[in-house]
Amino acid sequence: MWYLTKNERGFTLVEVLASLVILSIVLMSFMAVFANTNRLAVSNSEKLVVINLADAYLERVKANPSEFISPFPPTKVNESKGKALNSFEMNNKKYKVTIKVTQTADEYNKFTLLNIVVTVNSESSKHKSSVEGYIPYE
Repeated sequence: MWYLTKNERGFTLVEVLASLVILSIVLMSFMAVFANTNRLAVSNSEKLVVINLADAYLERVKANPSEFISPFPPTKVNESKGKALNSFEMNNKKYKVTIKVTQTADEYNKFTLLNIVVTVNSESSKHKSSVEGYIPYE
């Protein structure tokens, strides 16, 4: 009867510990990949917010320039050097919007273009975006 117990095979303690170490190394590498992917997704999301805010503000300036440009139309003396609007908060993060206005004269059509540059800075991170557009006026 002793030959029945001899044939029972199992794992030794060393084999179990070695397999646990290998398994933990593999799982730790996956956790590092997931953490890095999450950090990158948050950063990309913040970049998209900044870009979309800059585009939205440029469209608001184009739709109603007198709200953002004072006096409208500006004279060469009153050209904006980068008028900073108040910081505002969205998604529990603060952003600062700067609108810069310069003029270019078109001699052929006899009207002037206002060059509008909208810059949005995220105060909580280093993300920044600028967009440029033109507003014609006579």
